[in-house]
Parts: sequence; structure tokens; C-alpha cells
Amino acid sequence: MPSSTLTEAIVSATQKYTISVYFVVLIGGVIGNLFNIAVFSSLKVFRRNQCAFYLIFGSIADLLLLIIVLPFRITQFVFGYDPTLLSLAWCKIRYAVVSSLSLSSFTAVCFTAIDQYLSTHYIARIRQLSSLKLAHRLVCIAIITWSLYSIPLFIFFEIQSTLGCDIYNLGFSRYYSFVHFCVLSGILPITTSGCCAVLAYLNVRRIIRRQIPVVQRRLDRQLTTLILTRVAFLVLTTSPFVIFRIYQLNQPAISPTNTTAIAVGQLVLSITTSLFYTNSGGTFYVFLLVSKRFRQQIKRAMTKSIWKKMIDAVRHSNTIQNRVTPVSDGIDIDLELQPY
Repeated sequence: MPSSTLTEAIVSATQKYTISVYFVVLIGGVIGNLFNIAVFSSLKVFRRNQCAFYLIFGSIADLLLLIIVLPFRITQFVFGYDPTLLSLAWCKIRYAVVSSLSLSSFTAVCFTAIDQYLSTHYIARIRQLSSLKLAHRLVCIAIITWSLYSIPLFIFFEIQSTLGCDIYNLGFSRYYSFVHFCVLSGILPITTSGCCAVLAYLNVRRIIRRQIPVVQRRLDRQLTTLILTRVAFLVLTTSPFVIFRIYQLNQPAISPTNTTAIAVGQLVLSITTSLFYTNSGGTFYVFLLVSKRFRQQIKRAMTKSIWKKMIDAVRHSNTIQNRVTPVSDGIDIDLELQPY
């Protein structure tokens, strides 16, 4: 097969893969994150629980990340339209906001794992470090921190006619590649959340020896299971992207004439990037797979919501009917006194 034909085939495969996978991740991720927010905020068992609060925070960050990024990626591959190449303001805002949201999502996973380790610890003094008040403060600090962190990204992202929207300052480009992608978006959240999740699992294995209510014990076990799988899902979906990014940084630049190698690199980048965004879109479905109790809670939340809407609709209808006063032969008749 000639190299030009092979390159065209790889480019076509990359485009089809990106469009289909991004579309599935977008739709599934939006639905899944909305379900996560609804369940962890509406069910009584999760109210006043700091771990559930962190999960809500992470789901909101993931939801916004998917909505801001993937629709434009899909239109770029379908219609060839990329707003970041046409608007300098959107070029700067997009990458600044996306970086802030992705780091907020990773921070939420780390906070969740750390909190579960603290709340299940056998030493009471350490368990007291886990509180909803502290969770509110930490989330506020995280939002402020990552918002300020995104300011340099807003400054250094620029548009060049031949290369598009990117960082062209050599020093900051190296920082963005090594520190932002490899450390803050990869090594740090993976190691932090992984270690704390394993320690929380060891705590829960000893939880039966402590005199605590059965309801709290079951909740701790469920949350630890969810967090362990969340961390494992984070590792599986983000590690390929980080590894490939490190590989790219340590490889010599590819010659522009080697179109096949460039096409293969784009294909691998599309696959690893789609896995990276799957981390934001697949959490709900992972929870469904690993936790029978979570599936029951989903049914309960949906039933409760539908039943409440039905009751509200019936009450609203009855209120409207009771306000109707029919007129017969010029005499007002109270509807409530009339037989059906």
C-alpha cells in the first residue's frame, strides 16, 4: 500500500473514531453526571455527607468540562470548523476554563479518597478531621486556586496562522507540558487518590470491630467501594494519555514530510484523549456496575422524583378545578357541592 493511501486511511479512521466516540462520551457523560448530581444531592442517606458532597462537586466539574470541550471537537471533525482558530478570546478562554475544570475534577477525586480514609479511620481524633464544614471550605479553596492558576494560561495562549491556538512561549510551554499535563493532570492525582483509597479500604476491613450503627457501616462500605472503583477508573483512563504525552515530549520532532508517522501520532493521541474524557463521562456507569445498592438508590431516586411530580400535577389540577365556578341560569353554583 502506498504511503499516501495508508496516511489517508489512518486520517479517515481517526476522524470516524473521534466523531463516534466523542458523541457517545458527550451524551452518556451528560446524562450520567446529571444522575450523579441528582442521587447524591436528593437521597437522605447522602445528605450532610462530605464524601457525597465531593462527588457532587466532581460531577459538576465533569459535566461542564464535557459540555465545553466535546461539542466543539465534534464540529471540528465533522464540519472542519474550529472556533479557537478564528477567535483569540475563545482560544484563551477555552483552554483556561478547561484546565481549571479538569484540575477541579482531579481534585474532587483526591478529596473524596482522602476524606474516606479519614472518616473510616479507627482513631476518633483523625475521624474528626472529616467534616462537611471542612469540605465546603476545601471546595471553595480549590475553585479559587484553579481559577487563579488558569490566568497564566489565558495570557500565554495565542493564535498563529500556521500552527493555530497554542502556547508559543518556550519556557511556559515546557511548564505546561511537563508540570500541568504530566504532574498535575496525571502523576499527582493518581498517586494521591490511589494511596488514600487503598488505606480507606484497609480501614473498612477493620470497621466491623468498631461499635458503630449498621446504617453508617453500610454507607462507609458503599462509599469506599465507589471511591476505589472511581480511582481505578481514573488510573485506567488518564494513564495512557499521560504516558503518551511523556513519550511525545522525549521524542525528536517528526519531519513534516513523514506524513504516515504524523497520522499515526494523531490516531494514538485521539484514542488517549478520548480515554481522558471518558474519565469525566463514565463515572456514573462504573458506579452502576460495581454497586447493587447504588442501582437500588437510582431506582428509589427516580421513583421518588416521578411520584412527587405526579402528586404535584394532580394537586395542581385539583386546585384549578376547585377555582372554576360554572354559571347556570345566572346562578353561581359551588363546584365542590355538586355530585359527580
